[in-house]
Amino acid sequence: MKNILKILLLTILLYGMVGCKKDHVQNPDNSIYEETLSGIKKGEPVLLTFSNSNNTTKVDWTVTPNIGVSINAVGNNATIVFNVAGTYSVVAKAGTSAAKYKIEVIDSLYVDYGNTFNLSAAKLVNINEAEPIVFSVHNAKPGAEIIWSVYSSSYNLNVDTANNTATVTFNNGGYGSVTASDGSSTQRKTVWINDFTNTNANEDTVSFILGEKLHLQPSVQNIGGNKKLIISATTTNSYHCATDKILSFSINNEYMIDYAGVTIAPQPCSANNKATCNNSFTNIPAGNHPFSINFENQTFTGSLNVSNTGIFTFTWPNSKVVDISPLEVQ
Repeated sequence: MKNILKILLLTILLYGMVGCKKDHVQNPDNSIYEETLSGIKKGEPVLLTFSNSNNTTKVDWTVTPNIGVSINAVGNNATIVFNVAGTYSVVAKAGTSAAKYKIEVIDSLYVDYGNTFNLSAAKLVNINEAEPIVFSVHNAKPGAEIIWSVYSSSYNLNVDTANNTATVTFNNGGYGSVTASDGSSTQRKTVWINDFTNTNANEDTVSFILGEKLHLQPSVQNIGGNKKLIISATTTNSYHCATDKILSFSINNEYMIDYAGVTIAPQPCSANNKATCNNSFTNIPAGNHPFSINFENQTFTGSLNVSNTGIFTFTWPNSKVVDISPLEVQ
């Protein structure tokens, strides 16, 4: 009987990271697959997948030590964030099969916010009701007061003016958005809140795989003489079930899409597919409009021009993480 346990690190693809070393060894009894991951930066999410095509058993994940560690396990996926430098042991067990990682975390922050106005959120998906989430503004205009606004039916907002942060607790499930402005620049983040009064046992949410990239494909539907612009998004990496969908939001018909994470089935399955979703915009007037994508705690901005004859043309400079093709549709 051949039933080889496979553990795949779906991504340790870091932008600009050097010195990441990965070694693995197969134990003689084939029962535990051991892998060492070094050069992981503090605060950097790592997604591990326990992959076994014949496995339908729940996967249990443990991290030792567990101080300063947050783990989000759904099915055979686990997203782990280490907030303290050190060496950790991660063990995954499913039935009689097991796997082990040695994770070496260095004392270096992962996120690079560049030199332009940026709004980040401590978490984007799997937020619990009444869980405080910190939103932070980076590279604001010197001396500017940050104006905060929240879109949610029930929430609490506490602003820390000195540090350009705001702590928001969302009291209802579903989604909520937070907008920050320094008077010259504005950004928004949309987050997904678990709803414990209306749970869906057939799905759950996880963050994107580290290093994920999105491909956006625009198209046009002509309905009764009115043109609808459709943006189809597809991940570069594959996730573990055929039902996987990208969580996305577009509020108040702004020309902006928030991609927050992936909806997956909570139990392992053998399918392994790219996640997808569609967003649409209707009644876009002729002219030039800012077009923005929120993805992976970054905001990518280009423009969308609509001609009088209904030709949609994108100007899009950010192609390494989020690309758009074709740039013109009608």
